[in-house]
Amino acid sequence: MEIRLKINDKFIEELKQQTGISSTTQLTTEAFTLLKWAVTESASGRVIVSENKDGSDEKQVVMPTLLNATQLS
Repeated sequence: MEIRLKINDKFIEELKQQTGISSTTQLTTEAFTLLKWAVTESASGRVIVSENKDGSDEKQVVMPTLLNATQLS
């Protein structure tokens, strides 16, 4: 499937530089893969969190898409 997106070039280039990914296609595929995983986890009643390596400073990932997945499951 071909998808056309209108995203700020600087945003994409910064992500590519931060990840070491040179291909926009690979970056997009990995982004959608992560989103799919997060949606599946949320729909299963799980909470997506980010924390420091030592387990401190826990923050929940909150996105309308994940909230929708929770409500639709």
